[in-house]
Amino acid sequence: MTENRQGKKSYSNDFKLKVKRYYERSLESKQKIALKFGISNRTLALWVMDGEWENKVILKEIRAMYETHGLSINALSKKYGVSVSLIRKFKIRDKWEKKKITNEVSTVLKDKLTTDKMSLFLDTKKEEVKEALKQSLENLDLDPVVVEAIAETSSDELILKAMNTTYIKKQILFCAIVARGELIKMIKRAGDKAKDNMNIIIAAEKVSKLFIDAGFSLFGKEQIQVIENNNNYVALTQMNISDLIALANADNPTSAKKL
Repeated sequence: MTENRQGKKSYSNDFKLKVKRYYERSLESKQKIALKFGISNRTLALWVMDGEWENKVILKEIRAMYETHGLSINALSKKYGVSVSLIRKFKIRDKWEKKKITNEVSTVLKDKLTTDKMSLFLDTKKEEVKEALKQSLENLDLDPVVVEAIAETSSDELILKAMNTTYIKKQILFCAIVARGELIKMIKRAGDKAKDNMNIIIAAEKVSKLFIDAGFSLFGKEQIQVIENNNNYVALTQMNISDLIALANADNPTSAKKL
């Protein structure tokens, strides 16, 4: 800060930028901010008016987190250092809706991710979700860096939720079926070679474990043990592919697509 010949104070651009950044990320009154930086209320008011500063940046970010991640008002207060009462005031005034944005995007995502074929690339799907989130956040006019960060974390959360039980079961069964097919090929190629036979035994153990995991996924560990004890258990390794697919779709009868 310097003074010119008329005795007026002159502030560097770096100092003004510092004040601007604080102003835009604070919901404090102009009087408090002016006092904090040792400038007059009039000087701050002129800077705000001339530079069209807006102190709603932090408010928009808080709203974005509320409508994507669904953080509680208390959690938002701690994260951004803004009082609970102030956040609640703006929430009511501007009609914020908890997880509104993620709910809108997840509605579109739900059917696509759980009914698509096994060759689905989650990375590609994640980019689609991120783009949808970014479009929904456009009206809040956030900093691009903030938008990217929120879209990144929100897309991960949405995809994990969309990977419901049925989808996960299908993935386990798919791996088991592929492994079983490869094991059969190994047996046919092996002949009487002792080394190949050892490899087959090791592979068979791994395939068996995949089917056990599939069984636990489909029925639950306790239920499988009960079935085994009653001697009515049909080994999963002996079931054909159609039977396995039917089991995978058992809790989702409307989706009978093939793996």
